[in-house]
Parts: sequence; C-alpha cells; structure tokens
Amino acid sequence: MDNAPLKVFCRQCQAKLDVSDLEPYTRFPCPECGAIIRVPERFGRYLLEKVCGSGGMSKIYRALDTKLARRVAVKVADRKCASDRNFFEVSKMISKINHPAIVPVYDCGILDGRPFMVMKFMDDGDLEKRMLSHTLPPLPELAQSLAFIASGLAAMAERNFVHHDVKPANIMLSSAGEAKLGDFDLADFRNPGDVDIPCAEFASPGYASPERLYYGGEDFRGDIFSFGVTIYELFSGKLPFGIHGTPEELYRKRENMEFAPLSSVAEGIPDDFSVLISSVLSFNMESRPGYSEIISGLSRLSESSGKESGLRWTDKIANIFKRSGRKGEQQ
Repeated sequence: MDNAPLKVFCRQCQAKLDVSDLEPYTRFPCPECGAIIRVPERFGRYLLEKVCGSGGMSKIYRALDTKLARRVAVKVADRKCASDRNFFEVSKMISKINHPAIVPVYDCGILDGRPFMVMKFMDDGDLEKRMLSHTLPPLPELAQSLAFIASGLAAMAERNFVHHDVKPANIMLSSAGEAKLGDFDLADFRNPGDVDIPCAEFASPGYASPERLYYGGEDFRGDIFSFGVTIYELFSGKLPFGIHGTPEELYRKRENMEFAPLSSVAEGIPDDFSVLISSVLSFNMESRPGYSEIISGLSRLSESSGKESGLRWTDKIANIFKRSGRKGEQQ
C-alpha cells in the first residue's frame, strides 16, 4: 500500500495528479488549471496535508482519512513518546468520556515508531483567534458556549481526568457552530487532593492555578481556576492576573486577589455573575464553586443578556441557522 503511487485531486478542475516524487508539504501549480496544490505526506491510511499546530512533543496535522473520505486532525507525537503509556491512556479516556463538548477521538496507535491520535477536525479555529481578531460571538452565545464547555470539564472531573491547560486557545470551533475542548497534551489522572504531584510539563502561566505555581501540580479544581481565567479574559479582553513576572510574582497576585472585578472591566456583566467569577478565581481551592454552579451562572447570563438585546439566545441561534440555510440540531 505504501509503495502505491500517491495521487491527489485538484479541487478546482478535478484533475488526478501523481505527486509521489514531490516533497511533502511543498506546493505546485496544477498543470491543467494552474491552481496551487499542496503535496500531502502519506501516514498509513491518512494523508497529512499541513501542520495546524505544534507543542513540545507533538504536531497536529489537518489530514484526509482515505478510507472514510473525511477530513480529520492527526496528532503525531515524537518517537520517544512511543513507550509513554499516558499518551494512549489519555486517548482512550477521551474516547470513553464521549461528551459532545470534548473533541472526539477516532483512532490511535503507533506507526513507524510514532504514536498518533486521530480526532475530529475543527475547521473554524479557536476562541483565542476569535478574541484577537475581535470576532467573538455576542455575549449570549459566548456564555452558552462556555456553559457547554463547562459541562465537558465536569464530565472529565467525574472520572478524575484533569486537563491542566484550559484556555481560549484550547476551545476549538467548527464552521457548524460547535465549540469543543481540545489539546490534551498535559492531561492526566489524579484524585482530589493530588496537588503536590507535579504535572509533566508547565502550562501557560497566565492561566495557571496558584497551587500549580506553588506545588507544580493540581487536581480538577485547578481546571476550574483556569476556566475562570478563560471566562474573565473572553468577556473583558484582559487576563485577571497578567502574564508577566516570575512564578513567585504570579503566585503572589493570586494570593492577594489582585484583579479588578469582571463587571468593572467588561460591558454587560451583572454584579452577581462578577461575584461568581471572583469566587472561581479564589486563591483557596476549597472556596471555588463547582461546575454546576458555574454552568447555572453562565446560562442565566446568556438568557438575561439575550433578553436585554431584544432576542433570546435560542432565537438568535435560530436566526443564524435560517440565514445560513442550515437546520438547527439539538445537542
């Protein structure tokens, strides 16, 4: 199979072209119509088309599943991860959780000494890119999407599965309007109270919980803190504790609760929701509310802000589907 000619179709003129002798990821003009074509890399049954992201130990590719003829995301880890059981345990756990707010896993294994994981391809970027480009959805829709993500985090916490890197860049979007939590590179299993067990790698400092900064580890309540930072940033455009400084300085800011109330820096945020987010950002992990309370707060915010703008959130979604010609589907 691997020795078979590597052929691709030109999307513009549908010409079938043999690219077996060309370097993967290079581009060339179609000899029939001149459209630029990217050369994929064969990886088992998958054709890796381009790198979408990379971390310290892996790369994520947009790919084509040739057997099922669908676009997927393929995460390929370094060869030195081949003996890392956590890579496959995480893959299995994500598939077992099977929650609609978590990017689903379709396949995993080792090919040519490289561990890989195949996931749903989220084709519309992530919330960090939307935030930086000032194209975030209106408050009612954003709050409802975050409540949905919180339900996925709650499902993980029930299984003692901790993400360790919750942030806007890891909330993935699709052109169909879906929001899902992705990038489980740092995820692991730990019981409540396992905060003194260091994590494999350090997460983004702007979102890290105080216990992560102090002990190097955290349990599910660290995810709750990072999710609170994520909510604060998406609604205000600011990180509550900033990102600059040593771990000790960032820890001290969290200990002293050095941040402005969300309602004072974000338009349309009522005081009761601002108080909720302040509690989510509590230095004391025992004081942080659970996901059910966070989901309730986000849902109330979605409904109240939708009414104030003249339309309920569900009506706005219906109008979006109507304008785009799509039919709404219940989750």
